[in-house]
Amino acid sequence: MVQKKIIKVLKIISQNLKSQKIRWVLVGSASLALQGVKIEPKDIDILTNKEGAFKINELFKKYEFKPVEFGCLKIGGREMFKSYLGKFRIKGVKVEVMGNLKEKLGRKWNYLYKRLKSPRIINFEGMKLPVSPLEDQLKSYSRLGRKKDLIRVQKIKTAIAEKLNK
Repeated sequence: MVQKKIIKVLKIISQNLKSQKIRWVLVGSASLALQGVKIEPKDIDILTNKEGAFKINELFKKYEFKPVEFGCLKIGGREMFKSYLGKFRIKGVKVEVMGNLKEKLGRKWNYLYKRLKSPRIINFEGMKLPVSPLEDQLKSYSRLGRKKDLIRVQKIKTAIAEKLNK
C-alpha cells in the first residue's frame, strides 16, 4: 500500500523529471511497493548517475536537506556503498538521490549503472515511473544481511512467486 503523501511526492518528482534529460530509476521500498511487494514505503530513493544527481539537486533545491556530495555508507562497520548522495524533504517525505551508486561485492566495487539502462516502467496514478526490477533489488537486499533486509528479501520472493503464478 502506497500512502497518499508518497503518491503526491512521486507526482512532483515525475512532473519535474519527465521533461529533463536525466536517467533515473526508483529503488528501495517505494519501487518494491509499486511492483506489488507488500511493504509500506516511508521514503523515496532515486538512483541516477553523477550528472543526474547534481541536476536533481538543482531542480529540488527548495526541498534540499543535505546537498549532493560524494560519500560512503557503512553497514556493520564495513563500507558497503559509495555514491553522490543528496537528501531532500518534499511535502514531509524524505527523498534520497544517489548518483553513480556502487555496491561492494567482496573486494570489488560494482557500479549499478545497469539499473538505469533497463528499468521497468510502471503505470501508476497517471504516471510512468521507472523502477528497478525486483530481481535486481532481491540480489542487493540479500547481500546486505541485515535483519530488516531479510524480511524484505522474503517479501520480494513472495511477490516474484505470485507474479509467476498469475
